[in-house]
Amino acid sequence: MFKVVVEHLEPCLSPWVLTEYSYVSEVFKGRVVFTNVVKPKHAEVLSKLGEVVSDSVTESLARYSKTIVLDPIAEEVLEPEDLSDVDYVVIGGIMGAHPPERRTWKYVTSRMPNAISRNIGPHQFTIAGAAYVVKKVEEGRRVREIPYVLGLKHLKKLSKDVELEIELPYAFPLNEHGELVLPKDYVKLIAEYMLLYEQKNLFEDFECP
Repeated sequence: MFKVVVEHLEPCLSPWVLTEYSYVSEVFKGRVVFTNVVKPKHAEVLSKLGEVVSDSVTESLARYSKTIVLDPIAEEVLEPEDLSDVDYVVIGGIMGAHPPERRTWKYVTSRMPNAISRNIGPHQFTIAGAAYVVKKVEEGRRVREIPYVLGLKHLKKLSKDVELEIELPYAFPLNEHGELVLPKDYVKLIAEYMLLYEQKNLFEDFECP
């Protein structure tokens, strides 16, 4: 049974990132490895969710062939058969930019020449969404059979006259009941992160967690 590797590429361990990681840990309980975890504080937090490695996956598994890297620009779609004979599936722990900037290829895929690269459809999923899709494919479903919606919008009222509009241009999978698959308190945490991000832009000495 393969392990899921999350290459930690975000400089901050924000509540948004943490809820994504927590969901991966929940879906693949006991099978998650966080790599590239350099900061001691990050290691302390992530050790509660899975195994923690300070080295990058591009160092520890660079020459290992039984590894799949999920990459949006990969030519082939992930199939259940792909997962039957691999030891690791790498999900880049980096929040997707819009439009996509090919960062998974730049930081992971291009540095792992022996790995197998696969996509999970034409659109960019969140880290949690990608984990859900991989789990369903492991259970035997084809990517094309997994429904999703493109984009998520939410209005958060900050005061009587001020509202914050949150728009996430990612693909979000739907479960068997047609409901969005989201980590717990996802929208609330994202709204808080957006405010934190604005704070970071306003204050040069702001330090992220």
